[in-house]
Amino acid sequence: MGERMSLALSDGLSELRDLISDYQHEPRILDPEDARVLCECIKELRGKARDIENRLSCKVWNDQARAENAIEADRIAAAACRPGSNVRLFPVIPRPFSDGRPGGAA
Repeated sequence: MGERMSLALSDGLSELRDLISDYQHEPRILDPEDARVLCECIKELRGKARDIENRLSCKVWNDQARAENAIEADRIAAAACRPGSNVRLFPVIPRPFSDGRPGGAA
């Protein structure tokens, strides 16, 4: 199976919401230390979001390339099988068989 995605981003956003929920109900002053913690949390969550975006972009890009390659392979195979095509199989060339022992074929 594939690698499991982390829930750190959504969990971190939920924790961040809980940290600042008190500010919704009454005016408060954010002291500098709390502001630094808030900025650090945002920075960490941004990094996690960027990682997810990069992984998703890579997957989308690879899936699209895989689909395009399959379409191209089908197109080539159809052209090769079409009557009147100049594509031919290589002739079978008899090859000597050896069982690996000195002296040749058995």
